[in-house]
Amino acid sequence: MKVNILDSGVFPILRIENFLSDVDYQVVKKDVKSEVMKLQELKDSGTKNDPLDDMSGRDYNRVYIDALYGKDRSKSETLMIIDKNLFSDEMLDIYNSIPETSYRLIKDSVNHETEITIYGDESKYNWHNDSLYSRIINFVLIIDLGMKFEGGHTHITNTEFDSIGERALYEGGLDLDADIDIEPKGNQLVMMPMWVTHRVTPIKMKSTKMIEGRITVNGHIGMKNIPWKRDEPISSDIWNY
Repeated sequence: MKVNILDSGVFPILRIENFLSDVDYQVVKKDVKSEVMKLQELKDSGTKNDPLDDMSGRDYNRVYIDALYGKDRSKSETLMIIDKNLFSDEMLDIYNSIPETSYRLIKDSVNHETEITIYGDESKYNWHNDSLYSRIINFVLIIDLGMKFEGGHTHITNTEFDSIGERALYEGGLDLDADIDIEPKGNQLVMMPMWVTHRVTPIKMKSTKMIEGRITVNGHIGMKNIPWKRDEPISSDIWNY
């Protein structure tokens, strides 16, 4: 692992290259590819909705693996590997070395949301933060299944996200300068406090193959369980809602 603590001038951002071991990374890639191909099949068959594209500036596909395996996380190799590595003794030492309370709370966290997110051509996520319920940290791990795209950078700004001014998002996104620009690289982990304002820049790609887009295993670390909004059996829309 190559650990970098990026200083925005206001808060630290943790970036780790080669986060997973070669063995773990290959297992996760195989597992993630299987889920992405299921989603591709749904799309090609016409049974899946278009990518999420709402008024808050989100445009992507997503697989909620917590919802798929929430009753028994051990059935997902990706969930087990991510948990094992995010909460290893080595990583806990790294968190404790960072002078920001959010990282130091990770050792006491009790809820871990995890999902697979796929960005295709023209996909993006406008400026936002992930402050919700009792989340403390968000994480993004880039999975390279044959990336063939431009863009998809993680931009981070010191400017506080203004929820009152969300109307600006509806009209094309806030006009903010990025204080940190992180290029997507396979097996690269980025972690930041949930209140940090960030975005994913628009993707440009010729292919319609999901496996060639920007794919991440990402999620949030927090302090309490967030109940799912429904109890009916899992159906195909678990791959995109």
